Amino acid sequence: MDKITLSKFYKMHNLKRGDVYRDKRGFIIITKSGIEKIQNQNNIKVTFEPIVCTLENVVFKATSLRFDSNLDDFIPIIETFGSASVNNCKQHFLVEIAEKRALARCIIKTMKWTNIKGEDEVKNQPNKSLNKLK
Repeated sequence: MDKITLSKFYKMHNLKRGDVYRDKRGFIIITKSGIEKIQNQNNIKVTFEPIVCTLENVVFKATSLRFDSNLDDFIPIIETFGSASVNNCKQHFLVEIAEKRALARCIIKTMKWTNIKGEDEVKNQPNKSLNKLK
């Protein structure tokens, strides 16, 4: 994203400087507060389903839903997954990290964005895993 596009992105989604930043590897990172602002502003509901939940590995399936006034109901848009394990996470709060990763991925995919990552996608991973994103 160039500077002008990023500025429009901020304004369109009512974001502040702390909500979004550019990573030195070339992609945009959105913080949890930024993800939640985008979710609320775009009326996106997200449901979570635990797929795996052990002391060493957690996987959630997240499904985004948008309200369809014609059907008077929420309809599914995107399904994606978020995981956290002892191998890809510095923190030992695996359930919370997996949920945040699933939410961020779900919102980013629902908005059809590319080259944007959720903060927890990169913040809590060991450097060895981050090198694969380059």
